Amino acid sequence: MALDSCTPQLGRSSDERVIATMTREEKVRLLVGTCKDWNLVPEPAPATIHRPPVPEGYWENYQGNTATMKGKVSGAAGVSYAIPRLGVPEIVFADGPVGLRIDSVCTAFPSTTLLAATRDTDLVYRVGKAIGEEMLYYGVDILLAPGINNMRNPLCGRNYEYMSSDPDIAADMAAAYVRGVQSMGVGACIKHFAANNQETYRNGIDVQVADSVLRGLYLRAFERVVKEAQPWTVMSSYNKVNGVYASENTYLLTDILRGEWGFDGFVMTDWWAEEDPVRMQQAGNDMLMPGTDMQIDTLLVALADGRLAEAVLDRNLLNVLRIIRRCPSFRNQGTTNPDGLCLQQMLKTHADLARSAAAKGMVLLKNDNGALPLNRAGQRVALLGKGSYDTYVGGTGSGRVSRAYAVMLNDALVQAGYTPDAAVTNLYTEHIRHSRSVQPEESTWYMPYVSELEWSRSELQDMARNNDLCIITLQRMAGEGGDRHLTEGDYYLTSVERSLIRDASEAFHKQGKPVVLLLNIGASVELTDVCAYPDAILLTWLPGQEAGHAITDVLTGIQQPQGKLPMPFYVRYEDVPSAANFPSSDGNPNIVIYREGFAQPERTLYPVGFGLTY
Repeated sequence: MALDSCTPQLGRSSDERVIATMTREEKVRLLVGTCKDWNLVPEPAPATIHRPPVPEGYWENYQGNTATMKGKVSGAAGVSYAIPRLGVPEIVFADGPVGLRIDSVCTAFPSTTLLAATRDTDLVYRVGKAIGEEMLYYGVDILLAPGINNMRNPLCGRNYEYMSSDPDIAADMAAAYVRGVQSMGVGACIKHFAANNQETYRNGIDVQVADSVLRGLYLRAFERVVKEAQPWTVMSSYNKVNGVYASENTYLLTDILRGEWGFDGFVMTDWWAEEDPVRMQQAGNDMLMPGTDMQIDTLLVALADGRLAEAVLDRNLLNVLRIIRRCPSFRNQGTTNPDGLCLQQMLKTHADLARSAAAKGMVLLKNDNGALPLNRAGQRVALLGKGSYDTYVGGTGSGRVSRAYAVMLNDALVQAGYTPDAAVTNLYTEHIRHSRSVQPEESTWYMPYVSELEWSRSELQDMARNNDLCIITLQRMAGEGGDRHLTEGDYYLTSVERSLIRDASEAFHKQGKPVVLLLNIGASVELTDVCAYPDAILLTWLPGQEAGHAITDVLTGIQQPQGKLPMPFYVRYEDVPSAANFPSSDGNPNIVIYREGFAQPERTLYPVGFGLTY
């Protein structure tokens, strides 16, 4: 049926006129996402609202989110509501921050912590631009990244997605990232606003913090990025701030974000936030994601009984429409890949960028006796540590990317002309294969666990006689939905790992041969008791799909290590300023009080800014 020529159209008529033509139901639905499926909701703090339980038999028939079933962009995180009669398209949201997270093949870039370690804003801009290019190709409008929360504590599970414990380092890098993404005509979403510095009970924990500390430390990066890079969207966090949910917090969303900082985009909730949709709209939380029927019904009833003024919806709709008009889904009338990009060539170019970025952000923590760079190709290498053969390229959760491949360190060393000890390689390869075969496959939310192999002193002595050097890879996995733990095998090294580093160093040093320790991790671990043993320590972070090649580039000197720590390694966990107040305070799981000050350099093993080179 043809449209009435008098019907306002987005982009041709004023936004105000388009809004005035909407029905109340259209207004509400445009402010609530369309993904109605149940999801893995974050664990709420004990005293907060709980969603109803998942219906019996639900997971047996689960087909993924609505975006997947609609076929718009398979694997996208969410889709907005379209109003065709008014020319309002649906727009597509997808996760980041280390690459586009959809079901199609995209580039897995290094962790944003590694990018921050480069201190190279031009490089970070180019990574953001590359991600924006892939968004444009696949038809994604808004990237749910970057995360710029402060690394308040080394145990936060999502630290690998964040940038620094220093808000100005985070701001410098995030502003460059946002500008890069948005240079391609797609939008970025800075998150999680604000004070979402842990995963434990993130859905309701009450962060109690003095206003001066909140502004000076936990809002500073957000303020600078809003003012310097003008992100299209901001995501409110799950938690409370001083007793009020961030998504219902007028002080944060209206007084500060819009009133003081001049933000002109729209605010969306984090996915499946449990708070009151009426209070969210009133506070200036424009869009509720990914959207539920209950939210729609609640808002319509509140409009009818007068608890919610329609003028509030109209105000929020103006913010949303302003951004929709910038999106590719509006500009390109729903077509994707408007520039006719060649996918394979684009992915090859981006892989090269991922490799060079990963190498540049690695941090050399120690290099005694010129152990690095390695002397020459052709050397025989005792390659120890499961991470040498099953290298972690990224963390779990919304930061995982459907990559085409991942380069392991052992394969890259062989390609570079080095010869890993065949017997050692065979044992690790079989151990990893068997360990993975009895567990679920790797997925967005799950990484199979592989234990470390134990080696006797006599076995290590034989390796030392038969090889020219030893490389040991220590690794840790982390991700969204849970924090790390003060246990062996997580923040602390296991007895097997400590013995491996100590005994291998002793065996190789007796033969006058070097030992290099690689840290394939997203955030710090305690190294105090082992850092004296190896000759060199290289922090490789989670380096993305080109991990093995990037590590090898640094080991061999093709790329000089240039990274500077964006967060400290502490002498002991007790030296972490927030140690006594993480993830909660005073025995109350509903409250975390920010009582800490700043890290003391003399209590750090490696302070912020530390990093050697060749």
